[in-house]
Amino acid sequence: MNSPRSAIGNNPEAVASSGVSVPTESQPDDRQPTSDPQLVKLAVAGDKTAANTLFERHRPRLHRILTGLLWDADEAETLVQEVHLKAFEMLADYRPEHQFSAWLTGIGINLARNTLRTRARRAAVIDPALLNGLLAPEGQQRGVLSGILKRELNDRLYRALDELPVSLREVVVLHELEGLPYEEISQLTGVSEGTLRVRAHRARGLLKESLGTAVDTWWQRPLD
Repeated sequence: MNSPRSAIGNNPEAVASSGVSVPTESQPDDRQPTSDPQLVKLAVAGDKTAANTLFERHRPRLHRILTGLLWDADEAETLVQEVHLKAFEMLADYRPEHQFSAWLTGIGINLARNTLRTRARRAAVIDPALLNGLLAPEGQQRGVLSGILKRELNDRLYRALDELPVSLREVVVLHELEGLPYEEISQLTGVSEGTLRVRAHRARGLLKESLGTAVDTWWQRPLD
């Protein structure tokens, strides 16, 4: 005697009208959340995997920026962990209309400012070889300064940058090294675009006082 399945055969219409339940192959769900807002939503709900994925995605950029601001790679790493903790304490306040990377960077900049204000002494200039990863891929395209910095890292140049006032160093790190536009830096720091341009001009002048006309070679891109 034929079974209901063998009698129906492979006719889809017969299957539909027979009322026989035919098991189907399960399809893998490849629609895993990948966007920052999706991961934030899961992280707020307590998904630790989503939280870690979200943070690790933006960790390299954050570490580059904090290293440039603090000029101390070890201290930057410590601050990255503080940013991680603080960010996820505040995660429910994040608004998806803003870029998560910018929101996270803003937290990092504020913590870096606090660290610099309370630091008992300035960080020692570290081996430039440890800063080889400081330049962002975007920043490498920003002009001659970024390219020269990557190829000719040296104590003299980094010492000059380290001696810049914090507000001026922020502009150099965020605009010249990280490649961020003034509009975004303004949102991150709360400083107007006009003031940022003035600071960039002042930073160039101070670097020229320390390094001479070499700065004109390093910084050939006009101040925009």
